[in-house]
Amino acid sequence: MGARQLVSQIRTVPEEARSRYDSGWEEVRREATALGAHAWRFHSTIHPERYLEFLEFAANGDPREEATVAAPLLALDRDFGTAEVEEWEELQ
Repeated sequence: MGARQLVSQIRTVPEEARSRYDSGWEEVRREATALGAHAWRFHSTIHPERYLEFLEFAANGDPREEATVAAPLLALDRDFGTAEVEEWEELQ
């Protein structure tokens, strides 16, 4: 088993757009999960309009390379601005 990868993204979503964001993220989560990845998100308790999104997956299975995940991620970027992205690799 190879190293796992983790992508973290920070995104700002206005409160009035929360429902639209929830729908978009649910599509990302559903499609990433179908590909064997994990997808989570959290919101800041200090700045509730800020969200921390995670995708975790096998090093050889980046779900962002698949159209079913790339398209809803691009839609989130288009609708809410490009997320601040960090990419991480598991230490073994």
